[in-house]
Amino acid sequence: MKKYEFFDHTADMGLRIYGPSLAGLFENAGFALFDVLTDTARVSPRQARRFELRRDNVEELLVEWLGSLLYEFDARGLLFSQFSVEHIDGLSLAASAHGERFEPGLHELKTAVKAVTYHGLSVRQENGLWQATVVIDL
Repeated sequence: MKKYEFFDHTADMGLRIYGPSLAGLFENAGFALFDVLTDTARVSPRQARRFELRRDNVEELLVEWLGSLLYEFDARGLLFSQFSVEHIDGLSLAASAHGERFEPGLHELKTAVKAVTYHGLSVRQENGLWQATVVIDL
């Protein structure tokens, strides 16, 4: 099963993300975000950041998750390549992201991501598979 795919969106980038479970969907969403930013194959899981988030619904929780990951890159220069969701119930999330600090000689930045938007946002389960649609502002 593919983790994600791109779709055309005016001036932004659309992602369709898939997962066998809600936890898998959120893990794949984190991977997709950083795969847009850099070559994740070159990011070693040397350090971990833990996240505990809570929102009113699963869509807001997904935006908060991706926004928190993006903040770690913007504020601390951290790139992530592995994601582990320990708990998720649609309203709360406990997860870890593993990666390392950005190093210009080692990591290449592919696309600058400004923000994760609510435009066209959806999270749903269909035929036993979880799918999310997310638009990111470039």
